[in-house]
Amino acid sequence: MNIIASNLLAKREEKRLTQVYMAFLSGMSQPNYSDIERGKTRPSIDQLKRFAEILEVTVDELISEVKKQKIPQIRESSANTEGKQSALIKAIEERDHYIKMLENQLADLRKKED
Repeated sequence: MNIIASNLLAKREEKRLTQVYMAFLSGMSQPNYSDIERGKTRPSIDQLKRFAEILEVTVDELISEVKKQKIPQIRESSANTEGKQSALIKAIEERDHYIKMLENQLADLRKKED
C-alpha cells in the first residue's frame, strides 16, 4: 500500500466514514474509490483536494509520510536548566527540519502539477 492510500484509509477511518460515503461525496463509484484506497490507482490532484476537503485535512497530510518523532524526556533529577534548554532546542530543530522536508515535498508536487 502506498503512502496516499494508507493515509486516506487512516483518515477515513478516523472520521468513521465508509468507502461508499466517501465515493458519493467525491463523485465517484465505490469500486473506483476502493482502488485508490488500496493503492491500485492514484488519485488526481483534484481528487486529492476533494478528499482533503471531505476529511477536513490538508492535501499535504494525505500525501506525506508521517514519522512519529520521539520527543526527548527531561528528567528533573538529572537535568539542569542548561540541559533542559539544550534538549528543547534539539527537539525544535528536529521539528523545523521535518517541516522543511514536508515543504520541499509539497513544492516538488506543485512543480509536477504545473
